[in-house]
Amino acid sequence: MVSVFVLWLSLAVAGVGLLVCWRAYREVRKVYHILANDPVPVRELPQRSGPVEVQGTAGRAEDHGTVHTPFTQSNCLAFEYETQEYRSSGKSSHWKTLDEGSAWVPFLVEDDTGLVRVDPDGAELHFEEQSVTLDGGQEPPERIADYIAETDDVDPQDGSIDLVVTELDYGNDQRFIERRLDVGEDVYVYGNVGPAPGGEWGSRLVDAVVRDGPDLPAFVISDGSERETAWRIGKGALGWTLAGLALVVLPLGYLALAAL
Repeated sequence: MVSVFVLWLSLAVAGVGLLVCWRAYREVRKVYHILANDPVPVRELPQRSGPVEVQGTAGRAEDHGTVHTPFTQSNCLAFEYETQEYRSSGKSSHWKTLDEGSAWVPFLVEDDTGLVRVDPDGAELHFEEQSVTLDGGQEPPERIADYIAETDDVDPQDGSIDLVVTELDYGNDQRFIERRLDVGEDVYVYGNVGPAPGGEWGSRLVDAVVRDGPDLPAFVISDGSERETAWRIGKGALGWTLAGLALVVLPLGYLALAAL
């Protein structure tokens, strides 16, 4: 006999599992749309509308320049960053996110047929990760020390205690993660294409802009190929799927066995 509390708890866990499965479905849907079509040559974009894929080399738009990353001080076209700190309590430990953010500017994608403007506002950014990990007590590089000093949510972890015969360093480990799209790097974009604003095309720059749109499962910008981008998203979808199925099957299976 299953108690009312256990019944409702099991149903609640299964409900969470269904929500996780829905999240997984949304990720799988992105992968399907990415793999279902091929990138379009830039010169054909003015004759297209709606969702398209374009692939080429990322370049600077003269009227927008670049953005500056906090950890490597790189000039790039788009980036995300995250600061994590290793926290432990008894047998439990995890990396806690202290600060995160992103920035971007409109940029150009060039292939053999022309140039097209991309407006990254609202895009999911899937860039290769670069990170710097500092052990507790380790003095950070100057560029990261400046960032820590300017960020209220991140405290320095390079303290030490003078024990006369030696110094004892203390503090939590910290990880500084940066993902960015550099000028001249290969880029893949899945987005919505439409006419460029008046006067913003000419020469090899086509009369089109790729941006977010209502018909997209997601607006995606990646520094990988089409297949690499699909795999990056698909790995996360697989994890969400397994977690969701476990949360649904285990409590409902328990209830079924208890009812026998």
